[in-house]
Amino acid sequence: MNNRIMDLRKAIWFAVILAALVGFGSVLTVAIGTCAALPTKLGYVDMEKAVNESKAGKAARKKFVAYMNKRRAEAEKKKKDLQSMKQILEKQGALLAEDVRVQKEREYQKKVGEYQLYLKNLRADARTKEMEMSKKIIREIQKIIFTYARKEGYAMIFEKTRSGLLYAPDSLDLTNTIIKIYDQEYDKKK
Repeated sequence: MNNRIMDLRKAIWFAVILAALVGFGSVLTVAIGTCAALPTKLGYVDMEKAVNESKAGKAARKKFVAYMNKRRAEAEKKKKDLQSMKQILEKQGALLAEDVRVQKEREYQKKVGEYQLYLKNLRADARTKEMEMSKKIIREIQKIIFTYARKEGYAMIFEKTRSGLLYAPDSLDLTNTIIKIYDQEYDKKK
């Protein structure tokens, strides 16, 4: 009789383990099926390259350089005016009355201060303009990346330099593809 009870217990444990394994297998099958439905494609984009090498980026850079060249020419003219003022002051300084010479030196120092402020503002303006230019293009490229990722079934697309991406094979680099799509959209807008 004890053997029958032991056999019955073994049979019950076997049934419980079998049921648990079947249940676990079902859960595992559902989990695998759910995971299989998720996209697994990964990629990355070098945003700096995309901004600089796209047609929109090159056009913006050209406008920026022209703007800065104009501003630098203005700065150079101000610098030459200062140098001319200094030379006149040095040549005529000894001939001028003390109060006139002091007045001219104050005017010169005031102009030097204005020139230094002008240069500081020029640098700040250059940074602001460059950031505005880049932000606009980056927003447009991001829209293209989002659309491309959804269309092509990408789970994730990383930014190459700012994402902390330490390594990825070149086969995951989508930069040239994104530039090509962006250039096509840029040409349509023109």
